[in-house]
Amino acid sequence: MRKIIGLATATMIGSLMTSGLAMAETMPCETKLPIDIPSNCDAIKVIKPIEKLENFRPLTTPKNGPALKPQTVFRSDQLDNLTKADQEKLSALGIETIVDLRAPDELEKHPNKHISTVDFNINLPIGSDPADVKKIMPLDVASQIGPLWFSGKFDEIDQLLKDHNVDLYNTRIDRYKDFARKFTPQISRFMHVLLEEQNYPLVFHCAGGKDRTGYVAAVLMLSLGFSEEDVMCDYLTTNLYTYDELSKLVADGPHSLRPAFGAHKEQITAALQAVKEDYGSFDTYRREALGISDEELAHIKKNLLADPS
Repeated sequence: MRKIIGLATATMIGSLMTSGLAMAETMPCETKLPIDIPSNCDAIKVIKPIEKLENFRPLTTPKNGPALKPQTVFRSDQLDNLTKADQEKLSALGIETIVDLRAPDELEKHPNKHISTVDFNINLPIGSDPADVKKIMPLDVASQIGPLWFSGKFDEIDQLLKDHNVDLYNTRIDRYKDFARKFTPQISRFMHVLLEEQNYPLVFHCAGGKDRTGYVAAVLMLSLGFSEEDVMCDYLTTNLYTYDELSKLVADGPHSLRPAFGAHKEQITAALQAVKEDYGSFDTYRREALGISDEELAHIKKNLLADPS
């Protein structure tokens, strides 16, 4: 049975998501760190109403783009470490559906906490965590990184990866292309979940809410009529939400591991370029690969946009 949420409580949580009254960090718009920052950085408020979720947020959209219905769809990192207060806040938002993009072994190791209002949990695994170094380089190499890292021997990490021809930059580019080419059934299923009005409010997430979630968010935004520039701003907003941790990882850390830290323009660009190479246009990809007709898209827009015309 679907839960009926107290209007006052839901409104309070919703206001935290939009008014900036929740925990907010100083935005790193002028950072000198070698990280990508969204072009509309000054207009973005970093608001974290859920204590144990670092990257929980609505889609970041411009004021001059299509207007999303508030408190309808959220992107997030994994929900495994929620406090009881966090669980109550998510319940207060009336979350009905959780779409988990993680691999089965990730779910087993880090199961999501229960949200009382959720009626529909669906797992659509889009490969393993792209940040899991044990799965993107030889195990004997990966096993050496931890001790070297904690000893501060970052130059030795760079040399280690060079000696073993480990190129994280191109490996990550290839992983993003895989999002577009190897996981079409999962992306299609996600888009079809959006057709059902009773599935909202909805949260979709992976481990860190950056890579797999970032690609799914890009597909959703382009389907709704947002531009690739809008998609890029939403994607790079992760670097604002995770800035404190990111600054520690890239400030003095090994250069060879930087492609795995944060959101990178060239990575999401590679995924979208793969779509164009294979299908000619995003609309053709949406229709032919994802199986979302123009009529079905109109229904999704009706569910998600304030003015779907």
